[in-house]
Amino acid sequence: MPNVTKIVALLFLTACSAELSEVGKSVRQISLQSADKCQFLGPTTGSESMGFDEAMDVTSAYNKVRNSVALMGGNAFIVSSTNTSSLSTVVQADAYSC
Repeated sequence: MPNVTKIVALLFLTACSAELSEVGKSVRQISLQSADKCQFLGPTTGSESMGFDEAMDVTSAYNKVRNSVALMGGNAFIVSSTNTSSLSTVVQADAYSC
């Protein structure tokens, strides 16, 4: 029975991570210099906590940023700050349409 508990816990933890949407897949991270010819759309934030590990939290937070930028009509973002700890990750970014 302990193995079943571990499997259920693992499935629960991995289910918490944000998947990258189809439109989010076309959103890319750019540099500030690349944004000169782009239209600023606004700020966005992606956060994740309680993932399987820190790397999963980071990936999920970036997926949330990409999905959010796509919903705003953008296709690019510039990260303004990233804060990662053993408990959570928060990515703040500016969305652009290029």
